Amino acid sequence: MPGVRPTHRLRSDHAPVDRRTKVTLDFSAAGRRLKITRTPKQSYPSSRAKNGFATAEATVQLHEWAGTLDAGGDWEPVCANHQDTAREIEAVLGLSKEQFCQVVLLPQGDFAKFLRADAKDRAGLLSRLFGTSRFQELQGWLAKRSRAAKEDLEQVATGLLHLSERIDQAAGPILPEDSGARHATRPDAEQPAATLAWAQGLLDRAQEAHTVALAEEDHSDGAYQKAKQDQQAAMDLADRQTQYTDALQQRAALDEQAGGHPRLREQLDHGTRAEPLRIPLDAVERTAHAHQEAQAAETVARTALDAAHTHAGTPQLQLAHDQRHTEIGRLQGLLPQEERLTELDRQLADLKDKEAQAQGVHDDADQWLQTWPATQAEHTALIEALSKAADRIPQLEEQVKDLDATLAAARNRDTLAERLDQAQTLQSQRHAEALAAKKTWLDLRELRLNGMAGELAAELADGTPCTVCGSTVHPSKAPLPAGRPTREAEEEARTAHEEAEAAHADATRSGSDLATQHAEALGAAGTTSIASLETELEAARAAHQAACDQAGRLGTAQQHLATLRTECDTRTQQRQEAKDLLVECRTRHTALAQQQRTIALTLADARGTATTLKDRISELVREAENLSHAIDAAQLLAAAADRHQDAVNAADQAAHQAGFPTRQDAAAALRPTSLLRQWAEELKQWDHDDAIVTNTLNRSGLIEAHAQPPADLLAAADTLRQAEAQLKTTAGAPQQAHKRVTDLTPLVADLTARLADLAPLQARYALTDRLARIACATDTTNTLSMELEAYVLAARLEEIAEAANTRLQAMTSDRYLLVHSDEKEAGRRGRLKAGLGLRVLDTWTGTHRETSTLSGGETFTASLALALGLADVVTQEASGRPLGTLFIDEGFGTLDEQNLQDVMDVLDQLRAGARSVGIVSHVAELGRRIPNQLRVTKQRNGSALRHVVDTDL
Repeated sequence: MPGVRPTHRLRSDHAPVDRRTKVTLDFSAAGRRLKITRTPKQSYPSSRAKNGFATAEATVQLHEWAGTLDAGGDWEPVCANHQDTAREIEAVLGLSKEQFCQVVLLPQGDFAKFLRADAKDRAGLLSRLFGTSRFQELQGWLAKRSRAAKEDLEQVATGLLHLSERIDQAAGPILPEDSGARHATRPDAEQPAATLAWAQGLLDRAQEAHTVALAEEDHSDGAYQKAKQDQQAAMDLADRQTQYTDALQQRAALDEQAGGHPRLREQLDHGTRAEPLRIPLDAVERTAHAHQEAQAAETVARTALDAAHTHAGTPQLQLAHDQRHTEIGRLQGLLPQEERLTELDRQLADLKDKEAQAQGVHDDADQWLQTWPATQAEHTALIEALSKAADRIPQLEEQVKDLDATLAAARNRDTLAERLDQAQTLQSQRHAEALAAKKTWLDLRELRLNGMAGELAAELADGTPCTVCGSTVHPSKAPLPAGRPTREAEEEARTAHEEAEAAHADATRSGSDLATQHAEALGAAGTTSIASLETELEAARAAHQAACDQAGRLGTAQQHLATLRTECDTRTQQRQEAKDLLVECRTRHTALAQQQRTIALTLADARGTATTLKDRISELVREAENLSHAIDAAQLLAAAADRHQDAVNAADQAAHQAGFPTRQDAAAALRPTSLLRQWAEELKQWDHDDAIVTNTLNRSGLIEAHAQPPADLLAAADTLRQAEAQLKTTAGAPQQAHKRVTDLTPLVADLTARLADLAPLQARYALTDRLARIACATDTTNTLSMELEAYVLAARLEEIAEAANTRLQAMTSDRYLLVHSDEKEAGRRGRLKAGLGLRVLDTWTGTHRETSTLSGGETFTASLALALGLADVVTQEASGRPLGTLFIDEGFGTLDEQNLQDVMDVLDQLRAGARSVGIVSHVAELGRRIPNQLRVTKQRNGSALRHVVDTDL
């Protein structure tokens, strides 16, 4: 849609609510025939929507005709959404929407904006139409490249500065004489030759310092090696002298220790011969202890026996043990009988309980069955009463429903009566208001019509064409009567009259509807009051509720009676079963009691004094275990005595063989093994030390060293320390000098390479910076002070002015020409410096004028010529496709008869060039000059369109 129009208000307000509106455009362009079908956003009735209306969103469909006019064809779909349709139309026309509205559609007043626009607005429009933003992007790209080149150059310069600082730091004091004073001052990085010479000089001096340091290091190393050898010779002499002195002291100590060795060697011999007898002697002691323990155990075991077996021998104890085991076996055979007796006691107790339980069931069932006849009669009577109440429910429900409907109708009747009275009053009031508003409006209209000439004259100004005659000269204006109403006042009065008429019609229609509804409600409710109907309804509802409550109890009563009858059958069966069980329990109790008495006599004889058979068996088991323990203890005592005697015999024989008179003497000679080992080690160590000391004292080298004066170790150590200090002082210098040379060599090479890269960067920055400043109009070589995009737009504006002048000369009788101006707008500041100005050349006077000095008709003529020229240039720039249609909206009322004739001649030339020109206008003269017309007639229910041809005029 051209211009600023809300897209959600495209649907006609006169269209019926249930009609889905749409608009279809069939056109041909670029050898293709296309059809656009567009539906606006609209609401339509819907039974599924909550408020009764659903919303259909706006749609668009694009179709293309497939086929020929002769052979026929059909419309085929191309796309069905706004974005794709817009792209397809732009591809067919070769124009964007903005270009299309500037070239094909010339809206009312819009095509004159370009003529009146200032440089900034004109630049914005031309930029959008011709797409010159790429030149602005190129200008930005050049500026960006200039900044990048500058940053690269600054980065290299910064790197050179940092590198020279690193060289200065790596050099340090190169020679000892430089200590306290630095080398030559470091030049600026902007002086490449001086910087490189300075760095190379530092590297040469560092290499010379490295050679000097190596020579000093060799001299210090020789002195250090000689001092080290002298110290080692002194240390060897002192060591030999110390060894001889220590050997003399050890000889004296060994001679002192040798006095007690004969007694120690005798004790070591006796202990060594007694050591093999340690095991036999330990066996004698061990078997004696075991014999004592066996004797004590036997005594303890016999104390657990009865008096008859305390002193009995082993055979008698074994016989008593076997007898106990025989009795245990017999009693274990009677254990099942004891368990049977326990089971009989339990069975007799269970029979007694079962008999008591059966007697209770029998008595309870018999008592219930005696009350059953009376209970059955009572429940039968209750069920009959509840059934009668349930039969009355449908009748009561119908009565409640009728009364409820009558009460609702009565309430509606009374409400409608009140609303009807109010509506009649309001209808009378609205009728009076409508008559008064109509009279006010007609009076104001009559007064305004009487002074209409004065109103039109008040709107005229010098140079402004008259809307009646078109003249720009107004010699005698009609006076404006005093107290005359304005157009706004008349419009307000007319609007008030229409609103009052609408309100009266609404009140009349509402009163008629209420009267009809009241008559219908009176026929349904009658004349009975609401209070009486409410009382009758409450009584009917109470009766219905009571019947429902009784009917609700019917099912429960019937179910309860059925439950009682089932219980009666169950009780009868329980009584018979309990009677049979009583007879059975009594018969079985008699038989089990006789069997219990027989088993009890047998078990009493077997238990003796014990409580149970298990207790008697436990007693016999304990007696058998005590006898077994006594037998085992006696046998162990005899074996222990035999082992002890054997150990004594073996120990005596071993003592005689080892040379001892008795085993007691051998035991006295025994010593701990660790002590014997200690004595042997001490004697062995003395022999070893004696041999070493004797050998040391006999060595010739030690004897000679002992004869010499003591060695002077302090003097040799002091000489070595001095040589070592000198070596340390000179040892670090070569490494430091070598490190300085190693650090400076790559840094100087890097400096050389970077200085070689500096010149190309400076040249590139100079070129890019000059181009960017010329494009941005900040360089003096840009004599026009025009930025790149402004320069391109100025060239386009020259083409537009040249194309417009072809038609402007024809429409102004060769009087006016549009001239492009490179001058900057007065008082204008901004990015577009100059080049987008337009002035008018009056060829009759030879003067240049501002476009704002043109009259209304001249402005329209110049704007139309400029718009047509702009359309030609935009069409050629966009696609070169000729567009055969042009629409112009209004503006012709400002032309006099001669200018109108000139403009129409130009438009006729366009038509002669196979272009269709559409004019939207209210000027009556154009209606007589244009043969084919579409006349729009506004009506109350919408606008009507009528096609008029030449024969109908």
